[in-house]
Amino acid sequence: MKPVALVLLILFGSSILSYTLGKVHSLIENTIALIALLWAGTVFAMQYGVSDTFSFSMAGFDIVWRISILSWFFGMMAFIIGLGVVIYSMAFMKDKERIGYYCFALCITIAGTIGIVVSADLISFFFFWEIMTWSSFLMVIYYRYEAQKAGIKYFVMSLIGAYSMLLAIFLIYSHTHSTRFDVLTVMWENFSSGLQIALLSLFFVGFGVKAAIMPLHTWAPDAYRISPSPFTAFFSGILSKMGIFGLILLFYVFSAGSLAAHFVTVNGVALPGYLLAWFGALTALIATIIAIVQDDAKRLLAYSSVAQLGYIALGIGLSSSLGLAGAMFHAVNHTIFKVMLFMAVGAVIYRTGTYKFSELGGLITRMPYTFFVVLLGIITLAGIPPLSGFVGKWMLYEALLQQKMVFLAIVTFAASTAAFLYCYRLIFTIFLGQRPERFDHIKEVPWSMRAPMLLLSLLTIYLGMYPYHLIDLIGKVESTLFGIVPVDMSQSVLFSRMGSVNTLTVMNIVGVVFVLVFVLFNTLYKRSRKVVLKDIHTSGEVPGPHINLHYAVDFYQPFSRGVSAILKRSADRLYAAIGENLENLFDLMRYIYTGNGQTYAMYVVIFLALLFVFSQWLV
Repeated sequence: MKPVALVLLILFGSSILSYTLGKVHSLIENTIALIALLWAGTVFAMQYGVSDTFSFSMAGFDIVWRISILSWFFGMMAFIIGLGVVIYSMAFMKDKERIGYYCFALCITIAGTIGIVVSADLISFFFFWEIMTWSSFLMVIYYRYEAQKAGIKYFVMSLIGAYSMLLAIFLIYSHTHSTRFDVLTVMWENFSSGLQIALLSLFFVGFGVKAAIMPLHTWAPDAYRISPSPFTAFFSGILSKMGIFGLILLFYVFSAGSLAAHFVTVNGVALPGYLLAWFGALTALIATIIAIVQDDAKRLLAYSSVAQLGYIALGIGLSSSLGLAGAMFHAVNHTIFKVMLFMAVGAVIYRTGTYKFSELGGLITRMPYTFFVVLLGIITLAGIPPLSGFVGKWMLYEALLQQKMVFLAIVTFAASTAAFLYCYRLIFTIFLGQRPERFDHIKEVPWSMRAPMLLLSLLTIYLGMYPYHLIDLIGKVESTLFGIVPVDMSQSVLFSRMGSVNTLTVMNIVGVVFVLVFVLFNTLYKRSRKVVLKDIHTSGEVPGPHINLHYAVDFYQPFSRGVSAILKRSADRLYAAIGENLENLFDLMRYIYTGNGQTYAMYVVIFLALLFVFSQWLV
């Protein structure tokens, strides 16, 4: 059996097997899922550089599965994160209800993502896309009644994306009589500009929904907040990348980079790519502003995820070697730090039962490992050296400046700078300040939850020091599939036309500064004593129970007032207005469709009379 077919068989087979045998004990489900992911992941990893292909015909369509280097890039991300999420879930989901339901939906979702990346035809691509969507929908509604609103919103937005994609596939088949990617790549250049605009628009909606590009993002905050925390990590880290994977296919595989020949260019970038870059930049800025004012940790991370996906869309739209490399590098970064942060917030929820900032605080001494993970996560997210987030954003900024897109660079830099505000909010309100008395007894989460977070933390440190291996892999994707000259880089020095950065030197400088500050702090303050925060003077009054005033309740209140105009004009309100107008239209149609046969007969007579008059006019 071909390796690509074996991988899919293992994943889908294990999903059914785990659900069937898992009724005996939840440990069986987790064990089957782990073995399946390790087995399938090993087979998949061994196909690096092989380009294994499996094809057959079904109902007159060519079905093609192929592990290309791009498939391998995204597939390995899915396997690694999927494995970490399964391990994390062992403790988090222990003793939870419907564990069989959870494991089945998680395994099917992972299988669907692998099916998407190995698909080399539009039929199987859409089939696996729908499997991923429906299985993830099952996870969104895991908590049943309280998840209904989020589930409906996710379902409706996914339906819009699916119909858009299906219409695009129909248009392609009607013009090419094929659904194979390689045929589409050859035929795209022969499409009219109007057809190309239609296909680009339809696929953008289909992929943009999953990538949560504004204004198609409205499902993400609610779906991320209400789904089980382990799955939320996979949701943000991997499922969102399927939208990014689709955008890369659209701009670099389907169109084969020929858009510049059919559209006007702006600073050397075809208009569709330029518009995508602006969509990405504005998504990054607006989502960052909304994230700052959240009091819900998971909603904050959801809007943060939307913002970071905007950076990736920006890099894809630039259509340059450095821009695409920056986008793909940041896609890996986003996967790492978002999984870290969602797992860390999940750990806090696991111990405290809340994700409200106003109800938390002072957990640093109780959950030091989780604090360390969040600290590294927000440093990576903010693009601060020496971690890997700095490298990805450096490439994106360099790409913008090389192509003289000053306004885009300003918007992007503003979004990146504003991200410091919600990063600080995230770490301060959970781990610093005064700890509520009811949390005095809590302790760190089990090692099965700590291990995935800590391993990803080490990975972001390593990629910050030695990004060469990842950039080299991205360069092979660019040169092999897209014919783009890869980014120039030595083992630790990244070059561009505007300068270079030595990542190892940056790491060494930061390390030396950290050690010096640590030594000075311990030398100067070695006689410091602990001050009890609640040891206050009562001014002659009888002391009552302690009340902790956590200023996270009104964190950034002046900022919130300043951006209130933006917050009021949300995409949700736009869709609500559209829905209200449609409802009014349908109410009007009720007066026409009365159910009375005589009325319908009158409509027929009127229509025939109008048709007769019109035909006489034509003569």
